[in-house]
Amino acid sequence: MTEATRSLTLDPGNASAHRFLADTYATQPRTEIAQVSELLQAQLLQNININPVQPSLAETRLTFANAGLLGGGFNEFSPVFERNQVRLDLSGVVGNNQTYGNEAVVSAIYDGLSLSAGQFHYQTNGFRQNNDLTHDIYNVFAQAAISPTFNVQAELRSRRTESGDLRLNFDPHSFSPDWDRDLDQDTARIGARYSPAPGNDVIASVIYSNRNDKITDTSLGDFFSSFSDNRAEQSGVQGEAQWILSRERYNVRSGIGAYNIDARIRLSSESEGFFPSRTRADQTIEQYSGYVYGDVVLPADVTWTLGVSYDSYKEADTEFDLIAPKLGVQWAMTDALRLRAAAVRTLKPALLANQTIQPTQVAGFNQFFDDTNGTKSWLYGVGIDARLAKRLYSGIEASYRDLDESSLVDGISQSATAEESGARAYLNWAPHPDWAFSAELLYDRYQRNGSDLDVPNDVTTYAAPLAVRYFSPTGIFAGAGVSFVHQDVERPSGSPSPEGNDTFYVLDAGVGYRFPHRRGLVSVGMQNVFDRDFNYQDDNYRKTGNDPALSPYIPDRTIIGRLTVNF
Repeated sequence: MTEATRSLTLDPGNASAHRFLADTYATQPRTEIAQVSELLQAQLLQNININPVQPSLAETRLTFANAGLLGGGFNEFSPVFERNQVRLDLSGVVGNNQTYGNEAVVSAIYDGLSLSAGQFHYQTNGFRQNNDLTHDIYNVFAQAAISPTFNVQAELRSRRTESGDLRLNFDPHSFSPDWDRDLDQDTARIGARYSPAPGNDVIASVIYSNRNDKITDTSLGDFFSSFSDNRAEQSGVQGEAQWILSRERYNVRSGIGAYNIDARIRLSSESEGFFPSRTRADQTIEQYSGYVYGDVVLPADVTWTLGVSYDSYKEADTEFDLIAPKLGVQWAMTDALRLRAAAVRTLKPALLANQTIQPTQVAGFNQFFDDTNGTKSWLYGVGIDARLAKRLYSGIEASYRDLDESSLVDGISQSATAEESGARAYLNWAPHPDWAFSAELLYDRYQRNGSDLDVPNDVTTYAAPLAVRYFSPTGIFAGAGVSFVHQDVERPSGSPSPEGNDTFYVLDAGVGYRFPHRRGLVSVGMQNVFDRDFNYQDDNYRKTGNDPALSPYIPDRTIIGRLTVNF
């Protein structure tokens, strides 16, 4: 949810059902950078606390079984008051398709020091052959208040992922039975916050990451077979600093950043009857950035966002400088009606861990997406958010992006232009403190001009998710939702991948119980209750690198039981 919308919905009189409304956010596609970046910014600005740092929250789309109707993180069970203590949070999931998972975090606070250590494990065989996925993530976090105005923090995170072919390429039977991926990534981060005066904060973050990716695939044909072994090793440093000035009628965020990444690409392939192919490429990405964002209230019911960023980007033979203006406006036409609009120029930075402390939104519109490093884009958006009644909220927004992609991908130079357009209308209603209803209409279209036959040249998706949730004072909660989807997929002439259109609906449902005294919860959820088969194209074709974009819809019934407790 945007800040504009959030200010209209925060009414403490809505009790349990209000939690659903306040936690709803705009379902714009590919918002992972905004989500994990906001987590990083919150960590840098936070005071010493007992809140656990979950290993899974710094990563995105780790599991097929989205929390969905029955979600709830460890922070939901945090105490109201802080004191010296040790806390243990445990969560486990089990489901069909040989699905198992657990997350455990121990956190402690003692005077001016807080510590957190955790592990996350998830494994599943998936709904089809070679759809398996296994994650193991470990992290350690420490924060110390050196003085009332200065604190420092450090985090170590290690991730190991093994998977088969997770992509939904419109036809669920279109996949490679021998595609295999192994990912190892170690990340270290240090950060600091200095607050010399009220309304003045300086935050800084330095991230080091080392990542090794290995992808192998075997293709067995009627006349010949082939084998490929592609490896990429990437290491680098990302340093950022930001000054935040907050006043009653204006605030300013200004910052600088430097990114340096060294990568080694090794591509090998063998085909029956042909000579083996070996390609080696070493590439370096250097980027230096500076930016200023200002929010000014003028007149009293209008907030203007004015900003500009400068980026110097160099990757192999590609080198350029880009000055990117940012303009946003939010107009509170009445106490219950807000208009917002934005026009933003953006360069996709070479992020190491998909995180940045640069503002990720302008007037409630995301400016950073999971594009190829170095992608230049324009975004235009307009939206209206309204409170129609005390517990009835609605809104509509539309956006358009114009993309210029030009960079190295796996050592190969690629250039393409693309357009993305989207629209969303929503209606959220809490007629009673125990009940919440939601309805949305979503439109998303991606059009691309490029030479890659594996990327669709036109994907249009319409979706209408509807949901109802119940929160009983006794601790029982339940939810049900149905999503109606229509999608059209067109591919370039000569593409071996499937295309076409399909219309389907998916029903999800679940029930759970919250333990007294905020000690945890237990729930059972089912996705795709009627086990419907359908064709769907996920977002993998427009994501950077090889991190899979797990589909929000799976053509197979999925049952997940979950238990969360804290001590």
